[in-house]
Amino acid sequence: MNITKSLYKKRINFIKLILFFFLLAIFTENTYCQKNKEQNKSNALVPLKIYIAGIDIGKELKDLNPTKVEASFAFTMLMAKYFDIVPIKSADSVSKLLKDEGKPSTILDVAKYFKANFIVYINLNRFVDVMRCDVTLLSGKDYISKNTGTGYAYINFRDSIDTKFLYDPSITLSIQRAFAVAVKDSSLFADAPKPVFPVKTCVTTGIEFKNNNDLPRWSLFEEEVVNSFYLCETIFQEAAKSNQYMFFDLDTRDSIYSTFKFYAPENYKAPNQMELYALRQFEVQTFITGTFKRDTSGATLTLILAQFTNEGLTELNRVSGNILTDSKVDFKKLIIDLTDKLLKINN
Repeated sequence: MNITKSLYKKRINFIKLILFFFLLAIFTENTYCQKNKEQNKSNALVPLKIYIAGIDIGKELKDLNPTKVEASFAFTMLMAKYFDIVPIKSADSVSKLLKDEGKPSTILDVAKYFKANFIVYINLNRFVDVMRCDVTLLSGKDYISKNTGTGYAYINFRDSIDTKFLYDPSITLSIQRAFAVAVKDSSLFADAPKPVFPVKTCVTTGIEFKNNNDLPRWSLFEEEVVNSFYLCETIFQEAAKSNQYMFFDLDTRDSIYSTFKFYAPENYKAPNQMELYALRQFEVQTFITGTFKRDTSGATLTLILAQFTNEGLTELNRVSGNILTDSKVDFKKLIIDLTDKLLKINN
């Protein structure tokens, strides 16, 4: 009987011991999880607050509603992950409240009320087929530190019914590029579904056609006006794939020229000094030129990528290739291949 009681007590004690370790394990796990949560919470990045103080829309975008710009900027900040916008309605309500209370209600006062890290001004305008965004960021004590950024985007969407521009994608893209420049972080949108980086603006200028009348006639040279335009247009279409350059199309380029009273650009000639001056005045940073030269083996196309500098011009890259036949199909293949190499599109 005593043996039975002794065994019973041992079993009870064993069960108690198991329960003790089980409860200890649960307690330890809960404590670890709580510490983990607290640590993660302390390590979490607090979003930087941005107050939109002004949205300025140029006369060429008079049909654009500012709320679309606000929405594009909000979407841009969402993709950037580190920023949080002060809602415009909330800012307006606070401004009114401060006025009603007889308190100062300037832009700085509203920004300070929300403890905003940045005050932002957004300026948008359009020139023919190109969207330009300028972002101005104010930060620091009393928001006296100023940073600016400019971003461009090609407007390549139109309504299929009334052919009006569909601005939304271009607004967002130009804002992304401008904002990345303003905060000095070129990789800010590198993790977006479609990565976006700040880019240099670029234009395809004239490509000089150099025929040789001693060689058999080629239609590619005989019809230099048509084929030089085809060459420049093909370069533009292929160059649009680049994520390092934002290309102005030929309509936009020609409109730049026309503002300086150059109404008939000759695509089969190298750009003259006045054409380059006009591009520079419109803040075009780089351009493509080159030669298409007839030779005994057929013809050689050379493309040159150059950049405007304070000293003048700097050659960034140069590529060449040959065609053996007077064929527009072969000509197009060569143009595409050389454009890819010049801009390193497939790298």
